[in-house]
Amino acid sequence: MPFIVRDENGKVIRASARQLHGGEFVPHSHPDVIEFLKTHGQDPKNVEESLSELRRTDGEMARAVEDVIMVLLKKNVLKLSDMPKPVQDRMALRVKLRMLIQDAYEQASNAKPH
Repeated sequence: MPFIVRDENGKVIRASARQLHGGEFVPHSHPDVIEFLKTHGQDPKNVEESLSELRRTDGEMARAVEDVIMVLLKKNVLKLSDMPKPVQDRMALRVKLRMLIQDAYEQASNAKPH
């Protein structure tokens, strides 16, 4: 969500995806944000399409980050204990779930069909 700065009349005079000193945090769909973008030659649909693509790829990005963490752990660049406890717990759960999935496939591959 963007940060906006208003003038003394309440009109948006600046908007940013980054925090602005004295800025107000509003949704991208806020009518004042849309008006500001249009007034300054920007198509609000471009922002919405970019946001939609970011949301769509969130799962892929989470997996990529998880893979990077696993590589860093395997290379001893990072220790699991270096991470905050909630991250440790999430990583441990995800490793456990991936192992359960892998075990299910391996057991099914080694079993005779019914």
